[in-house]
Amino acid sequence: MNMTKKWTPVRVGAWCVVVVAVLGGCHAAKSRDAEFVPFPERVSIEEYISRQLPEISSVAVPVAAETGGELTVMGLPYVQVCGSGDTQGYRVVGYTTVAPSMSFERLEKLVTENKPDWAVAVQVDKQIDRDATRGIQLIDNYGGLVEFKFSEDSIAVRSRSACLPTNKPLDDPGQFVLPSVEEAFSGVHVTVSDNTNPDLHPVPTLTPGANVTPQSGAQSGAQSGE
Repeated sequence: MNMTKKWTPVRVGAWCVVVVAVLGGCHAAKSRDAEFVPFPERVSIEEYISRQLPEISSVAVPVAAETGGELTVMGLPYVQVCGSGDTQGYRVVGYTTVAPSMSFERLEKLVTENKPDWAVAVQVDKQIDRDATRGIQLIDNYGGLVEFKFSEDSIAVRSRSACLPTNKPLDDPGQFVLPSVEEAFSGVHVTVSDNTNPDLHPVPTLTPGANVTPQSGAQSGAQSGE
């Protein structure tokens, strides 16, 4: 992510309110020095979708590879309107994938050792939630995150961007073309779950329940979201 612009720092600690609202808990941060770029200086939603969303989706791949299991797509990406006034824009909720489980300590080590360059903080929840899960979050310099939701049976990975600016109309989330499964997981063997919600944007280009190995650079049809 471009860090060359000057911006006013916003501390991770202040963002815990957002974590509580979205994920149900505030987590112990491994880096309390992370700072967030203010809204006007963030990348556009278009750039995020085209350049960063596929990279963010791929962070789930090492989790499945570590256990020798398969990566399953359980939820499709979609766009939401966010903010208000001068800070109104869009956010992207990315693919939800599920991989076989491992020990929480092993997952924490895997996530920490493979932390991508865009992640400015790693937050780890050591306590077990009411639903018998624990979480690890990678946070970017805009306040977006990738969450690894750990349970004894599986590890779910999902992402949510910060609110991002655009020059396009602010009342039409369906105007954006999101990466297909093939584009988001290029060259990776994935399964699209039968339980994937068909009402979410975009409609998958793969047959639900099918085992597929997308080819690198595969092209998909345009997805309008209508």
